[in-house]
Amino acid sequence: MTIRKHPLAFLLIAIALFVFFFIAWGMMRNSRIDSRFSSVQSGASQRDVVRLLGKPSWTEPCGKSFGTPRVDCTEFIYRNSFAPLLPQYYSVQFDNFDHVFETFVYSSP
Repeated sequence: MTIRKHPLAFLLIAIALFVFFFIAWGMMRNSRIDSRFSSVQSGASQRDVVRLLGKPSWTEPCGKSFGTPRVDCTEFIYRNSFAPLLPQYYSVQFDNFDHVFETFVYSSP
């Protein structure tokens, strides 16, 4: 059996490999964020947080997506790689001087 004679088999194998690598990448990313999140210390800079956790999924004013809005505050959100199927979001909040003052994990059952 050659690939030229069975292009559908080749396509199915390619899709299966893509799904496998997507899931593996997501699990590794989630594991890295989960294990390092507790290391985020109050007073750490935004640069320190990005170095530790990587680039956030999004940045917004504090409380825009989750919780009570706060004035003069920036929030980095790190989403679970499989959100919204697995709704888990890590939040790091920064004061006016771009230093961490609070962290949260938002999770839904």
